[in-house]
Amino acid sequence: MEKKGLIPAAFLILVALGSGFFSSESLTPEEEEVTFESSSEYQVLTALENEMAQLTALQANKEGVQVTTLPEYVTRYAALYAGEREPEEVQGQSAAEVEKQQESEGVKVAQKIAYLTFDDGPSELTPQVLDVLKEQGIKATFFLVGEEITAEREETVRRMVQEGHTIGLHTYSHDYAKLYRSVDSFLSDYEKAFLKIYEVTGIKPVLYRFPGGSRNAHAGGICREIAAEMERRGFCYYDWNVSAEDSVGTPTAYSIRTNIFKDVYRYNEPVVLMHDSGINRLTLELLPEIIHTLKESGYEFGTLENRECCQFSW
Repeated sequence: MEKKGLIPAAFLILVALGSGFFSSESLTPEEEEVTFESSSEYQVLTALENEMAQLTALQANKEGVQVTTLPEYVTRYAALYAGEREPEEVQGQSAAEVEKQQESEGVKVAQKIAYLTFDDGPSELTPQVLDVLKEQGIKATFFLVGEEITAEREETVRRMVQEGHTIGLHTYSHDYAKLYRSVDSFLSDYEKAFLKIYEVTGIKPVLYRFPGGSRNAHAGGICREIAAEMERRGFCYYDWNVSAEDSVGTPTAYSIRTNIFKDVYRYNEPVVLMHDSGINRLTLELLPEIIHTLKESGYEFGTLENRECCQFSW
């Protein structure tokens, strides 16, 4: 970044500081909490904070003061900032408002919600997966791979959005060696996926999933650092607590059923990992049965932006 680009931004911050805009002493308790009307406002403030930190470091170095500088990736990948996370709307009311109204009217609120998630798509099977979900009246969450969004699959991705499913990021390349080389490499890959999804759908995702999960043998211990930087950019990652294991070894119908139903009943809010690549035809074939069994067991279905983050412990 050129120095001449830093001065105006820093000047704005210094003027704000001088006027007491950021001084907690001049704020009432009600005013101390800063909120943003849009993700663009958040991005502007973040950029200004980054530039101010750089100028502070330069000044401190001139004065011989030892300072800790920000990692370079913090000021890179300017497009990689999450969209706004809106509450679920039902007839103009938020989900919390609907639940409160239902309780006041004596309506039993569902306590068991299953979250079906599909990684690695879109694929040639995705339209059929969407057909099943539509027939069953189910919404799911799809973690997409950017390079799989080919020209002929773009309409399928738009259909996901139109039919009320949630889209999350699941890399552009799905290349573990490249992806987990560094935090910088991870961000570079995810920005490409983010921009591809935005180009096709006009949606800025807020969710993402680590290939292999947040605790995997390929990441070399950098997932904490990645998660911290992605959270600063407004993203939340989701692991799972139930896995179909449908992309491990040579799955069978029996193994997929067993892997799901040996664990799913342990949770009121299971996050079920399945896959939506071309090799997962068995998953597609079993999907109606999986949904039917969960319904019979008293589960309703939701998408992950309405659930607190499900994450592996470190």
